[in-house]
Amino acid sequence: MNDEEVLNTPRTSVKFSWNHGGKQVAIIGSWDNWETREILQSIGKDFIVVKTLPSGIYHYRFIVDGWLTHAPDLPWVCDDSGNSYNILDLMTPVSELPESLSEFEFPPSPPSTYDNEYFNDDDFSRPPPDLPPQLQETILNESSRCISGQQSGVQPRHTELNHLYQNNVGGEFMALGSTFRLCEKHVTMLLFKPLLKRN
Repeated sequence: MNDEEVLNTPRTSVKFSWNHGGKQVAIIGSWDNWETREILQSIGKDFIVVKTLPSGIYHYRFIVDGWLTHAPDLPWVCDDSGNSYNILDLMTPVSELPESLSEFEFPPSPPSTYDNEYFNDDDFSRPPPDLPPQLQETILNESSRCISGQQSGVQPRHTELNHLYQNNVGGEFMALGSTFRLCEKHVTMLLFKPLLKRN
């Protein structure tokens, strides 16, 4: 890489900090093949240095009071020899999007999703879908949870919420019920209607 390419390479300012104690802290890294040892400035209990680096993945280590170590609160790896290094990833993310979205062609929607065709005999010849079993066990179908002027204390299942249920009570009344949730409370509304008897 010549001098002009080095100057045109995008660079990023990175702050390195050490807050694990010590009297003197320095840093060395693979950005210059581990040649330069830079002293971190002490600011309160932290030691800080700012470097401007080109894109890439770097390994670096701290020298704390003469001992080589790594910062355990930052990304780090351990090599086969047992030496631990911190890792700095400055790779420019590659966009997976194409340069132009015009390259994409969305598949057409099937006509059945938007047409207004009338129902035919086949539509009425099919049996209705089976009712899921959890919807068959509702507050209207359980005698132990029927409303009797007192609070049952049992919370309704989430499958019972926001649905309208119907049940015939003793063959004389039709009961319609729906349960809603309001904050931490559940409210059940019931409507009883007498059934007309045919003679």
